[in-house]
Formats: sequence, structure tokens, C-alpha cells
Amino acid sequence: MPSSPALVDASNAVPVQKGTYVEPRTRLTPLRFTVLLLGACLFLERFGLPFGGASISLVGPIGVALAAYGLAQGTLSLHRGRLTIYLILVALAVMGAAWEAVHPNSFGVPPIWSSLAQFLVLTGFATLSFAEELDEAVFFHAINRLLAIIAIAGILQFALQFVGLGLFAFTGLLPAGILYETGWNLQIPVGIGSILKSNGFFLVEPSVFSQFMGIGLIIEALTLRRVRFLALFALGLLLSFSGTGWIILLGFGATAFVGLGRRGLVIGLGALLILAFAFGAMMVLAPEFAAAFSDRVAEFQTPGTSAHLRFITPFWLLQDVLAREPSALFVGIGAGASERLTLPYLFNVNTPIKIVLEYGVPALAAYVALFTNARRTRNQGALLVPGLLWFFVTGGYQQFPPILFAVLLLLVVARLRPEAAALPIANVTNAAGNRTAARV
Repeated sequence: MPSSPALVDASNAVPVQKGTYVEPRTRLTPLRFTVLLLGACLFLERFGLPFGGASISLVGPIGVALAAYGLAQGTLSLHRGRLTIYLILVALAVMGAAWEAVHPNSFGVPPIWSSLAQFLVLTGFATLSFAEELDEAVFFHAINRLLAIIAIAGILQFALQFVGLGLFAFTGLLPAGILYETGWNLQIPVGIGSILKSNGFFLVEPSVFSQFMGIGLIIEALTLRRVRFLALFALGLLLSFSGTGWIILLGFGATAFVGLGRRGLVIGLGALLILAFAFGAMMVLAPEFAAAFSDRVAEFQTPGTSAHLRFITPFWLLQDVLAREPSALFVGIGAGASERLTLPYLFNVNTPIKIVLEYGVPALAAYVALFTNARRTRNQGALLVPGLLWFFVTGGYQQFPPILFAVLLLLVVARLRPEAAALPIANVTNAAGNRTAARV
């Protein structure tokens, strides 16, 4: 297998004459679906559509449209196991809504039915699967080419602010009606003068930038192992000054040996060593930036900081709600209610806490099963724990399509053919009458 496979999916090629194959331009192959979907998740993350006086992510309708087109063309199919789990989730959510209608929660916060509908529509993406296997090397190569563009954009964004050309938000430059930037922390100071953390230019927060860089590092370490790409992702991760990407990497390093044996241990340690080397270089060349990065560790114990809000306050919220509404453990307090509660402290809600509080523990069990019920290649399986940490620990992404669709694509939607199981080679005769080797 070549180190840089061409981004051509020949699995759906149509013969036009003996020995010649042309891919129809309108055919949505698994590879094209991957590039279009992930491209939307990355480059259109900050764009939205007006909806009911607010704004929804533009990526949601694009993903739904791609899914419908893929199903119509036979590129995608419905996974029976996950479809069954999804229907169970729908039933649990509807039963919880019925309970809430009869027994309103004591917080006086009514459910938002549009939130329930959005949650179920977006979650339905988990029932999809590639109808045909796509070569694993081609899939991961396409993923990391897109992530490399984001890494370059984030590095340039950070560097250009030193010459007065920093651009960290589109608000004020583009019409507000087409943007989805409200509520996101686009411009976060490093803690040194007026310098801002890189958010990847196209992405909504430095934390999201760091998460994609962490995933890019893992994929590169597992598959192609190109030094320039490893360095690119490592630098992007460092310039985000965010710890969530590191959490993803540590999850990979801690579990790689289980799934990949000695090779996994070497890969996991290698990825961490690259980051350690990059951080060491930062300590020598720019010690003030290294100190600012290290200060993030103390945020876990400091109320009001990003890490404290993201990782500590959700559990305070869970404890306080269950103390007043024990039934919430089974049926929740209603869709969209958890984020509108009035409590004596500021709080954030991550994915598992939000689902438990709004739909109950049984619904959370079904939801997690949607992310785990799939047949994976060995390399794809190595992404399972990092992917679950990314989605369920680092933020509240259950109704944020750019992250939801990306994680589901990597973990369950993509049906891949492992490199070791590539199609056999056979001698064929091309249109010129020459014999050549081709995969069959």
C-alpha cells in the first residue's frame, strides 16, 4: 500500500469501455460523502441558519441532506442494530416527555419540544453505515488532509496576530444572520499581554481546535506516520492552549496497548513523546507561553475558570437536580431544561449529564450504545476510547452537528476495509492491450 494513497474510491466505478473506468460525477461514493461531511463540519462550523428567533448550525441541514442523498443512491444503508437502539431511545424520550407533561418538574422550567425534535433528528445520523467498505488507508488519508488544512489555518492565525493581522471572529465582518458564533468562546487570552489562543480560524473555540488536532495526531500515528503531519498537529494542539485535546491523547495512550498490543503501546508512547518534545521546545524558546499552558492545570480547582465549568460544575448540577427531583434519574426533567435552571453558581452541562437530566439514565445507556455498536477495523477500534472521551467528556456536543457527525463518522458510520485485507491483485488487460496489475 503506498504511503499517500490517491483520494479515488473505485468501488463504485462504472465501465465505459474495455479496461477504462470513469467515476460518475453525481455519484456520492463513501469517500465523497466523507470529504463533504467532514469538510462541512470543519469549514462551516461557524455558520448558521435563522430558526425560531435563534440560529441553528448550518452543518445540521447539510448532514441530513447528505444522508438522504446517500440513502437514495445506495451509498449509505441503515444499520439494523443501531436502528433498533435508536427506536428504543426515541421511545424512552417520548415516555419521559409524557411524564413531564403530567408531572412538571419543581424547577418551573418547561421542556422545549423543538429541542427534543432536534436531538432525535441529529441522533438519527448514528443509524447510518457505508453500504460498501472503503479502504481504510484512503479514508484516514482524506480525514487528515482536511485536518492538516485546519492546523495550518490555526498556526497562521496565531502567528499573524503578532503583526496586527489577527482574525478570531467573523462577527462584524459577515452578516449576523448567517453566523453561528453566539455563545462560543472564540477569543480567549493566553494570559500574556493581548495574545489570543488559536481557534483554528474556522472553528468555534480553541478547545474544539485542540480536539481535532488530538484526533489528527492519533490517526497519523496509527496509519501514515508522516513526520511533517505529526509536527503540524502537535504545534496546532500546543497553540490552542487547551487541555481537552490532551485528554483525548491520554485516553488513546492509556488504551492503545489493549487494542493494538505492543504496536499500540509504541504508537501511543510515540505520540506523547512528540508532544513532550514540542512542549520542551516551547519551554526553551518561549517560556512565557509554556508557563501559560501549565497554568491551565490549576483551573480545575478554580471556580469560574473554563476547566472548572467544563469538568466540575456538571456534577454539582446533577447532584442538586436529583436531590430535588429523584425521578429525573429515570425520566429526566424535560428536553432543553438542564441549561435553563437557575442555581446559585455558574455551570456548564456536558453530554452525559445533559442526557441524564433531560431524558434519564436508560436513555443515556441507549445513546452510548449508538456510538459503540459497530464492526471496526483494528485501527478504527483504537479510536473508540479517544472518540468517546472527545464526545462525552470534553463538552456538550449532543446537539452540535460539527462534532456529533465527525465522531459518528469515525466510530460507526464508516465501514472500512483494513489495509491487510485489501483486494487481491490480478492481471488485467487495459484498453491499449497492455497487461497490468489491478485490484479486483
